[in-house]
Amino acid sequence: MKNIFLIPILVVLFYVTSLFAAKIEKVYKVRDNCCNCLNNVDIDLHGDILTLTCKYDRDQWIEITGEHEMFLSGNQIHLSRYQKQLVGDYYDHFVEILDRAKDIGKEGAKIGIEGAKVGLIAAARAIKMLSDDYDQEDFERDIEEETEDLELRAEKLEEMAEELEEVANDFEEIHYTMKSEIDELNDLDWF
Repeated sequence: MKNIFLIPILVVLFYVTSLFAAKIEKVYKVRDNCCNCLNNVDIDLHGDILTLTCKYDRDQWIEITGEHEMFLSGNQIHLSRYQKQLVGDYYDHFVEILDRAKDIGKEGAKIGIEGAKVGLIAAARAIKMLSDDYDQEDFERDIEEETEDLELRAEKLEEMAEELEEVANDFEEIHYTMKSEIDELNDLDWF
């Protein structure tokens, strides 16, 4: 008779696992879908220098310093006050994207580990159901208690991803504005 309950238990386990996987997958879809402006660009941050390199012509690159100066293939681009503000916004948004992405990655990993623990607890509780003093209601109550905090954390992770997407959208808008406002960038087909 107790074996009949194993199917609902497995369904619950699958549901719990898929719930957290869906939240985390949404976070990574946000990351993959943002910043289309960088399709032809390799981007790197070393110290306070942001380097954007053309993927198909390694002899072309842009450097932006923490002081918001810009260089094209080693030659400084002289910027107006407005252009320097754009370059600064671009730099600051990129650093913010990196910081937020790191935070999301760390939290996603923590949630994944906790989700795995819940899976192990559920498996142990499923075995416990074979005894006469533990039934499906006990199992459901225990699993619900274990997943409650994880669901809240997964929702927070989703909020973090949505905020990251907003910053990435702003970054992309700044990218295109900067390209149109700085002649040297406007002449580059890869930027």
